Amino acid sequence: MESIIKNKQTKKWVKTWQRAGTALDEIKQRELRAYDYNKNRKIIDEMLQWAHDHRKVRLTTGLVEQQRLFMKMKNREKQS
Repeated sequence: MESIIKNKQTKKWVKTWQRAGTALDEIKQRELRAYDYNKNRKIIDEMLQWAHDHRKVRLTTGLVEQQRLFMKMKNREKQS
C-alpha cells in the first residue's frame, strides 16, 4: 500500500514539474521576445567581444578525449 501511495505522489510530483517546466519555457520565450537588444547593445557587444578574446582554438571535436575517458572509467570498473 505504501508503495502505491509513493508511486501516486511521484506521478503527481512529475506532472507538477512538467507543468512548471512548460510555464517557465513560456515565460522565457516571452522575455526573449520582449528583450530590448538595442537598449542593451553595448553589453551584448562586450560579452561577445570577451568570448572572442578568450576563445580557445580546438583542433578536434573532443570525441577522442571522450572515448579516452570512457575507456579509463571502464578500466577502473574492471579493477574494482
